[in-house]
This record gives sequence, structure tokens and C-alpha cells, in this order.
Amino acid sequence: MNKLYYLSLAILFLGFTACSDLQEEVLDEQNGSVIVEDPTNVDMLVTPAYAFLRDLQSRGAGWLSQQTCTDEVVFPTRGANWNSADYRTIFTHDYTAANSYIKNTWNSYLIGFARCNVALYYMDKLPASEKVTDYKAEVRFIRALSMYQLNDCFGQMPYREFSEYDYATDPHYYTRADMVAKMISELNEIIPQLKEKGSVPYGRITKAAAQMLLAKIYLNYQVYTGTAPAFTDGTAKWDETIGLCDAIINSGKYILADDFWKLYLADNAAYSNQTETILPIIFDPAIGIGGIPWINMTLDYNQAFGTYSASNLWNGCCTTPTFLATWDQTDPRFSDNRLKSTTGFNLGFLSGQQYNKAGVALVTKDGGRPLIFTPDFSNNNSLEEQGIRVVKYAPNPATTYPGSSENDYQYYRLTDAYLMRAEAKFRKGDVAGALTDINTIRAKRGVPTYGSGELTLEKILNERGFEFYWENSRRNDLIRFNKYCEARYEKTTVTPAYKILFPVPLTAYDADKNMKQNPGYPAF
Repeated sequence: MNKLYYLSLAILFLGFTACSDLQEEVLDEQNGSVIVEDPTNVDMLVTPAYAFLRDLQSRGAGWLSQQTCTDEVVFPTRGANWNSADYRTIFTHDYTAANSYIKNTWNSYLIGFARCNVALYYMDKLPASEKVTDYKAEVRFIRALSMYQLNDCFGQMPYREFSEYDYATDPHYYTRADMVAKMISELNEIIPQLKEKGSVPYGRITKAAAQMLLAKIYLNYQVYTGTAPAFTDGTAKWDETIGLCDAIINSGKYILADDFWKLYLADNAAYSNQTETILPIIFDPAIGIGGIPWINMTLDYNQAFGTYSASNLWNGCCTTPTFLATWDQTDPRFSDNRLKSTTGFNLGFLSGQQYNKAGVALVTKDGGRPLIFTPDFSNNNSLEEQGIRVVKYAPNPATTYPGSSENDYQYYRLTDAYLMRAEAKFRKGDVAGALTDINTIRAKRGVPTYGSGELTLEKILNERGFEFYWENSRRNDLIRFNKYCEARYEKTTVTPAYKILFPVPLTAYDADKNMKQNPGYPAF
């Protein structure tokens, strides 16, 4: 493992993007060409593409829009705080093409795609070498991942190949069918080229990461090849999903974690790398790449602890009674007390009376009521204490960076390969095989296993929720299980099926008048 190697790439990127304490050096075109044509600078060329991966955890873009349209996360308005129609309408599926978070999501994934194309364009000019070949395959994976997100959220994109550098010409306007075919082709080409875990530093793209992405495309193939608006009549690719998951599980490179919560501690890199993490996204506030402020955006102002003061805590997002109802609250993934003596709160779901680390009952900031987190809330006007809070990624109470997290993000891990395989087996009729995979995970987590005849699709969906809550999996899962449009707490009506796809933002049309709006939404 060489975390410093990856972080050095991040530092190089920061050197090009930071705006403070830097002396600008003006380079003429000739000198700039020398830099990008020097093979020794290939690390620098790929850094912006790798840096895009951090956007997958963004509170201002993809994570927020793809999580808060589900039953897992909501940012309710609390008086004058969190008072934004863009938060409320994503949660109730009343989103429009003007929603700022949907716009940010579109922009984020297109920017990621463009960064990869720039890297590929310049690497294509470099002399052939093993290092350049490796990096090309890795950047092509990141490009496919950005396409995957655009496909999943919007079902279309303006596409250019990296060699198409004449921006006076129109791009190709890829449909969902085009995107799916391109991603499958791309991933099948690069999987044999990518190295396995242990042959590249921690944080770099591996063969298993590409196999995971391809497995996810096949898992959702019935949705992605279905017709609008419901996307339920496409072709299934269960055998392909199973085959890819088999390859990952049988590779011997990954093992299931014995300690679920250790995957989510502030210093989680070593344990994640030793066990099941297939694609970590590295964060380190010490060099300016802090992660999403998990703690800040959910804890109440009066839950200050360690170096986290009241000014660092924003009393924002919570989960819903709909999602809570899926849980057996004795499940160890629901709650863990290992940091309670230093923080005052448990990991997982925070409910009921809250205390500080000395055991003193806390009160609200706006009136001194007991700080009792309740399942109920109002999307339009919640009290300070309403809503069950969630702490999935654990804080470091002694951090010198309380404004951002330092946990590496668990984007892909081995558990998902087991659960994808279980779902694919169940859907194709291999119930016994599915039961074995689900029970392997449940036994590892210390919860009762299912008996013969007990497994259902609903239980498979719930298991995915128990493992991956707040990790940007829920929207995709609910769509595939035909649950996304259902009424739920504080969303009392059934969503029209066309809203399974987000609207293309108005800004996309402003930039390119050839863009077409997704069916069902008002045309541009």
C-alpha cells in the first residue's frame, strides 16, 4: 500500500487549482506543450481525472441529489434554516430542470468525463510505455464511471471522443442505448489491461473496480434497455452479472470485513485495504482534500464534542420513518457505541434523548427543550430536534479539520459483489444460491440468517439498505426494485414514472440548443 503516492497526485492537482499562497507563472504555448508532452509528467496528466472521483461524494451535486430523492436522506426546512425549495422538491419528486442540485449533478459528471478526455488526448501523444498504458486504462474506467452516472440519472449525454478536439462541431448526442453499448465495450477492452489489487498503489483503479462497474451495468440492464417511462421491459443480463461477481469473489484479493464499523472510521485506509474495499476514494484534509462534512450536516448545534464546536454543526439532514421501518434495530449495523465515550453519541442511527460525553442530557438551541430526536419531521417546517440523525462515517474527535471528513470513501466493496450476485441469482430462479450469498453477509454481520423459503426480493433490497445506507446506492436500487415511484413519508403521492430520470437542466440547453429534454418534462 502506498497512500502517499496517491496523495502526491492530489497535491500536484492542488498546485494547479488552488488560488491562495501561489505565485502565478505564465507559460507560453511552447513551454506548456513541452510539459504535457514529457512522459515524466504523465502522473500530472491523470490527476484531474482521479480528482473527479471525489465529486462522487459531493454534498452539492451527485450525492445529495441521488440520496435525497429517496427514503434514506432528507434535508427538511427548519424555520429559517435549510430553507430551500431545491432541497424540498428533490425529496418529494417535484424537481424541475431549474433545480440547482440536479444542475450540479449534470455538470459534475460531464466535467469528470471531460477531464478524462483531456488526459487521454495528451497521453495518446506520449511514447508507449507500461506506465502510460496502465494510466490510459485507469482513466478510461473513470470516464466510463462518469458515463454510468449520467446514464443512470439522465439517460443521455453529449458525447465526444477524446480525439475529437474540434469544438466548433456538434458532439454526438448519446441515448441510453448508445451509452450502455459504449460503456460495455469500453470496460470489456480495459479489464484485461488493468492490474489487480497489490500491483498498483492503494487508491488506484484495479481490474476488480472495472468488473464491479460492468456488473452494475448488467444488473441494471433490464432498466437501462427498457422503454420510457417505466423502464421495466428491457433485457435481463443476470448470468453476466453473476459471472463478473464470481470473478471478483474468487480472485482471492478481497475478504469480507469482520468489523463493519471499522470500514467507516476516520482512519479507515489500512483496514479497508486489508479487507473488502475495491475502490476507495481517498480524502485527507491535511493536504486540502477533505471529504463531505458528514458530521456537520446532521448533528444538532448543541452536540459539540472534541474539536467540533457549535459553529461546526448545522442541524440538517435526517432519515425517514419509511427507511427506519425496514430495520431490525438490534442489527449491529444500526448502532455502535465505540466512540460514545469521546463524542456522546453512537454511530449509526441517533434517536431519542441525546447526551454529551459526560452523560448530561442535551437541550435544543432554540428554546431549551430536551434534545430528543424523533422519527417524525416536516419537510416544510421541522423543529430543531425532529428527525433521526445518521452517522455512518465516524468522526475523529481530535481532528484539526472539523469542517470536513478524513474518512476514505467506500465506493465499491466486496459485500456488494455478494449482494449483486444474490439478487441476480434470485431473479433468474436460483433461490438456493441467492440464499447462500445473503446468509454469508448476514452471518458476517452477526445477524440471524434466513431459512429455506424465507428469502424475497424485498429482503434483498432491505439488505442492500442495511449495508449501503447513505452511500449513494438507494436511488439506483429503488428504481431496479420498482419502488422509486411509491408514496412514502412526506411524499404522499405516487411519482409519475417519467421522473425515474432527472430532467436535463436548463443550463445544458443554454449551452447547447440541440439538447432535448427527457420525455414527460416541459420541452426546452
